[in-house]
Amino acid sequence: MDIVTRLELLIKEIPSMMDTISDEDFNKKHAKDKWSKKEILGHLCDSATNNHMRFVKIMLSEGLISCEAYLQNQWVSIHDYQNNYSKSELTALWKQLNLQIYYTLKGASENDFNKQCILPNQSIVTLEWLFTDYIEHMVHHMKQIEGK
Repeated sequence: MDIVTRLELLIKEIPSMMDTISDEDFNKKHAKDKWSKKEILGHLCDSATNNHMRFVKIMLSEGLISCEAYLQNQWVSIHDYQNNYSKSELTALWKQLNLQIYYTLKGASENDFNKQCILPNQSIVTLEWLFTDYIEHMVHHMKQIEGK
């Protein structure tokens, strides 16, 4: 299965998985300095926002570009997902952001996927590598949310 198709399947499956989690479990913080499941999903929305911008910049570039890091804890704090969003609102946001990524990358050419960028750690990777890493990061966190 190609990675774009994998994202398409995740977009279809994850909202249903979210419906199986009680609001109490979704909102529960196990420690003050640990994210709740709600905040993890919010973090994935931030990741989608930042990575969508990276993906588009890479696709539009004619040369090697630098991908900036983002301060993930501060993004989650600024958005205050714990208090500002319901589970259904956050799930809908996650879905829409990832649909935007899906629609962007389903039309990407092989040449686009082979374009490169420099990560904050100075390593050089392709758009394909970065997108695959994005999906793996998402799946890792979805397993945390699901409790697996």
